[in-house]
Amino acid sequence: MKSILSIILSCVILFATAQNNQVQNANNYLRSEEFDKAKASADAASVNETTRSSAKLWMYRGQIYQRIYESKKEEVKKLDPDAQEKAVESFITCLKLDKDNIYKDQMKGNLVQTCASLDYKVKFLIDQKEFERAIKGLDLLEQALPYDFDQGLKRNNITKENLMLTHFKAYARAGNKEKTKEYADKLIDIKFKDPSIYTDMVKISLLDKDTTKALSYLEKGKLIFDDNMDLINTEINIYLAQKKTDLLKTKLNDAIAVAPDNEILHGILGNLYDKTNDKENAEKEYLKALEIKPEYDVVNYNLGVLYFNTGNEWGEKINALPLNDTKKAKEYEDKKNDSYKKATVNFEKAYAVSPDKATKQRLRLLYLKLGETEKADKYK
Repeated sequence: MKSILSIILSCVILFATAQNNQVQNANNYLRSEEFDKAKASADAASVNETTRSSAKLWMYRGQIYQRIYESKKEEVKKLDPDAQEKAVESFITCLKLDKDNIYKDQMKGNLVQTCASLDYKVKFLIDQKEFERAIKGLDLLEQALPYDFDQGLKRNNITKENLMLTHFKAYARAGNKEKTKEYADKLIDIKFKDPSIYTDMVKISLLDKDTTKALSYLEKGKLIFDDNMDLINTEINIYLAQKKTDLLKTKLNDAIAVAPDNEILHGILGNLYDKTNDKENAEKEYLKALEIKPEYDVVNYNLGVLYFNTGNEWGEKINALPLNDTKKAKEYEDKKNDSYKKATVNFEKAYAVSPDKATKQRLRLLYLKLGETEKADKYK
């Protein structure tokens, strides 16, 4: 009996020794850059009862997977498409098991590097519509947050709040309405400053034909982003669809009565008049907004569009005239050019503040219409 027990004990010791050797083998193979063998040894040790509670093992495993995804060699990268995820998982497990903080100083930098790489990968996966893999990556990044000892993750913009936002975007892109709403509500509760939370939830609510909910998200969004044109235009469009423009005009005029020097309110009202084809009042409100804030780029752009469209309308009237009506043609041509010249002034002011592609294209087109090719060439 004693001999049988001795044999069993010897086998157990040999097996444990073999598994511990796997841990050392993983490190040896890592040093010699035999990554396929290093990976096999580390993975085997990670599921074995005698070695899976070893912080050292998980340190080696994390380093192996980090070297795999960082490698410039395609054959090494191909060893595991989830190398970033496994590296992060390994470093988290190492730090969790490292009760005496033996590996803490060595591993915290590795954790930050691998998390930064995974965060970049997650955004790529969302763009590629690989939402399940992206969300698994986000869950791993959340697990890493308690080990951000020196704020390295925070410096890489990996925070609880930013991960919530990425979760929200991933679920929104995936079409998971329930999860999208869950994360939207979390972000709204902490007053996270990103207008896409509100604009996306408005769109989802409108797709569900829940206008009341859409307007609720709009109201919440406007409390934080009172000059966000996506929110403003969406609200205007909802009221237009409901044929409640008079109600909206009343709300805006009441607000202006309380705050007459609020350029945002005048700009919004001007936009509403513009959408309802009341150009005279639209121009009046836009000019009032610019009187208060001359460099208001959105209003300068909108007023430029109004003048541009007016110029095009005079052009259409010219085309509709009889060929022999040269007197009116001259009158309309002058009015068309006058409108175009006004448009260039406002587009120039908008472009000075926000030099975007759309404004640049408008300016080039306008100067070509006015025959000012030298100025048009500035906006090629």
